Amino acid sequence: MSQQSKSEYLKTMRERYRRRPGRKARGVLIDEVCAVCGYERKYAIKVLSGQRNGALGRRRGGPRPRYDPQEDRVVLKTIWLAAEQPCGKRLKAMIPLWLPHYEREHGALEQPQRDRLRAMSASTMDRLLAVCRARLGARGRCGTRPGTLLRTQIPVRTEHWDVHGPGYLEADTVAHCGNSMAGDFCHSLTLTDIHTQWTETRAIWNRGQHAVIERIAQVEATLPFEVLGFDSDNGGEFINWHLYRHFQVRPKVVAFTRSRSYRKNDNAHVEQKNWTHVRQLVGYSRLEHPQQAELLNALYAEQWSPFRNFFCPVMKHLRTEVTGSKKRRIYDHPQTPLERLARCPGVDPEKLAALQRQKDAINPFELKRGIERNLRALLRYRPDARRPCAAA
Repeated sequence: MSQQSKSEYLKTMRERYRRRPGRKARGVLIDEVCAVCGYERKYAIKVLSGQRNGALGRRRGGPRPRYDPQEDRVVLKTIWLAAEQPCGKRLKAMIPLWLPHYEREHGALEQPQRDRLRAMSASTMDRLLAVCRARLGARGRCGTRPGTLLRTQIPVRTEHWDVHGPGYLEADTVAHCGNSMAGDFCHSLTLTDIHTQWTETRAIWNRGQHAVIERIAQVEATLPFEVLGFDSDNGGEFINWHLYRHFQVRPKVVAFTRSRSYRKNDNAHVEQKNWTHVRQLVGYSRLEHPQQAELLNALYAEQWSPFRNFFCPVMKHLRTEVTGSKKRRIYDHPQTPLERLARCPGVDPEKLAALQRQKDAINPFELKRGIERNLRALLRYRPDARRPCAAA
């Protein structure tokens, strides 16, 4: 008997069971269902009485749902998409930051719904948003070219810095080459502070040594803390005399180190930011026009870096607990880089106050719309094909 035939048969038998008076008469129907469907007797009683097999009117077991899957999902999905699809733990930390801006954008919420959203757990948020998640495509190519100079002057960092404050940076570049490394194209330069996770990203054309130093100097001028250490991979854009002198010829020398070859975990913090801050924004398409580097650099400096540092909480790995064959990673409470920076002693209070004023003046939804608008202009950019005609 097919499942459809069985469902139709049980629907008829439920109606007969409901109208059949007397225990003995109902027992005959139970025997018939057991013989036809092969059910155990107690289970057949539950099926005929409407307690199993999806009978209409039967309430599911357990407590009543606390959340409205329609109304609450609309609010969560709007914030979740605008915040670059974070996990439930980070999204829960975002709700107090983003909810006031959501109400200004889409109208005030009822107080019960506002309380529900603030009290909702991270697991519940993940369950409500499970139907909204999407997968990204394949990954691109690696663009690291080893630098052979100064291998003896720049030491390998063999252990993690024991940092308790800001100032120790990890650096890396990302190639926007598409499927081919041939020719000229844009690169993204990412600098991440280990302690606060404050991340600045800039775009450069062709990853030249002078261009890299220029962008690093621009980032240093905007950082709210002093650079104390700088760690990079072995790429030639970092392992050169220009950058070495840049960090050595100053009143307070910066500790310049490099990672081991082919060991990406040595720069785990910035490698993770290459994904969240570069690839998730720009993707793997090829950017092969110098004007695109300027557009991308303006997008990074004016919109993307404030968006990530002010409104997107991050989690830091604390330890890994091993129980038998199982490993459990323990993370700290999600906080934005600005919140982590505010808890650091020794930070310039004037710079911190200026950053807080800058954050208070920004609506993250408006900022995200500006990012999307400029990103479309960047990815759809085409150089003017018209050329002036030569004089006869």
